[in-house]
Amino acid sequence: MSFSITVLMENTAAWEGLAAEHGLSLLVEGPDCRVLYDTGASPRFWNNARSMGVSLSPLDALVLSHGHYDHTGGTAALLGEGVRPGRILLGPEFFTARYAQKGSGLAEIGAAVSRRLLETSKIPLEVVGEDPLELGRGVWAVSGFPCLEEPERPNSRLLRRRGGALEVDPFPDEAALVLEAGEDLALLSGCAHSGVVSMCRQVSARFGRPVTVFLGGTHLSDSGEERVRYTCARLRELGVRRLGACHCTGAGAMEYFAARFPGFFPVRTGLRISLPEGTVEMAAGPV
Repeated sequence: MSFSITVLMENTAAWEGLAAEHGLSLLVEGPDCRVLYDTGASPRFWNNARSMGVSLSPLDALVLSHGHYDHTGGTAALLGEGVRPGRILLGPEFFTARYAQKGSGLAEIGAAVSRRLLETSKIPLEVVGEDPLELGRGVWAVSGFPCLEEPERPNSRLLRRRGGALEVDPFPDEAALVLEAGEDLALLSGCAHSGVVSMCRQVSARFGRPVTVFLGGTHLSDSGEERVRYTCARLRELGVRRLGACHCTGAGAMEYFAARFPGFFPVRTGLRISLPEGTVEMAAGPV
């Protein structure tokens, strides 16, 4: 099966005239379904879609990768424009209060969409867990990714409130998309807070074959070269051939991948990725 992935929002833009912000939004189009994966940090992703001539209606599903503002900020605008996804999918504990340590203080970074808004939209709201949930032919949503690799242990700066106390966030709501593109198995992740290697291992186990394409954030922006080197080596060992990193990956990791990972390509606002071909084009034409 073939898929088209249009990047509606990322931290950088591939061509002038498109907005870029710290956030992510991908439109996935398959043989029989259209899925919006995340809505960026603001309604700007909607404006980018219009600039690219991309319609966001109809949508079979809206999948929100996790409860952080930079992946959910445009959701209210999407629904306010009258777009009615067939279903909205979240991972467990999506609405947990979340914070980032900044110096001696805390910054709120939780979901920028309320439970009440989603529930009153009267769009079916579903929680996706470890068992893959089919959204269309060859398109699956899956969550529940415990960290399996010691180098990928949770970031101690990212916290959640549970039972009145703060604790390091294990991101039980991290929800990914899996695409069966011909012989390739593609994994799309918003931030891979659970660890990109851990997620690839678990998706491979659940689907019975290796992940050959990874696309999305890798959350290596706070990591040193040792962690980046580990990630690069393990992904190659696991059989990943195409690595489209972006968003929270960080400049250092992006440069490392570009120099040492065959099949690496940067993901930017305004690009369209075709699978299984692996071609990367401008939304308005070829690169």
